[in-house]
Amino acid sequence: MPVRLDAQRRPHLRVPSSTAEGRAIAHDRGLETRMNLAANPDSLPFGPRQLSRSELIRLDIYQYDSPKLDRRVTVVRPTALALAIEYELDPDKRAYVERPRVLAFEGGKIELSFWTASRKGLEQFVLLTSAPPLASGPARAFERRTESIQAAARNAQIALVLVPESQLLRRSVENANRLRLLPWIQTARELPKAAQIEGRLIELFQFQPRQAFSQVERALESFGAREVRAMACAMVHAGRLKLDLSAPLHAHSMLEAGVLS
Repeated sequence: MPVRLDAQRRPHLRVPSSTAEGRAIAHDRGLETRMNLAANPDSLPFGPRQLSRSELIRLDIYQYDSPKLDRRVTVVRPTALALAIEYELDPDKRAYVERPRVLAFEGGKIELSFWTASRKGLEQFVLLTSAPPLASGPARAFERRTESIQAAARNAQIALVLVPESQLLRRSVENANRLRLLPWIQTARELPKAAQIEGRLIELFQFQPRQAFSQVERALESFGAREVRAMACAMVHAGRLKLDLSAPLHAHSMLEAGVLS
């Protein structure tokens, strides 16, 4: 029988450290090499700065096990979590790194939020920004600071994209959907029949390129609805299937064929 999208264990996601006292919920897993979409972490030009013990206790920390990166991702604040999960589920993103480097600018230093690399080779840094109300003294100071940071990025010859936190907050439905998909994607990596289910799904979507979750689960009911749902979500993660994240997810949400070969 079809199962609800949220009828699954919680993702390996850490709650704020203020309530978890610096302990991670996620557990290390044996991950299959064939499903790892990122390059070898040792080959990446940047690595995440490790947070100090005091930061882990004091700040609003979230962690999750990334199927794409084959490691645990640690971010500060819900907006950084939303953007990290967006990169996680973007098939065009080959890799991403949180807190990749510090940028010195006129008036101080700032830690950049992310570094990303696309499958086409585009690399860029990302800085999350929180602008004060318009037409105020703090707003004018923020604008001058932003211009100084952008000038420093040009002088350092790095591509820097500024992402307003307000932009992420407006994507509440998409953010929620990605968080609902994450535990299914994580589960798919542990399925003993993952390759068999994936092969059947490819055949199914080659025959009929657009189908609902419930249709797919009925067509492959011999494998079990949860296993099929997990593998379909993993194929969305890999770009082999497409899913509209702008509307709330349910059993009748439509999946479409992506890059199946």
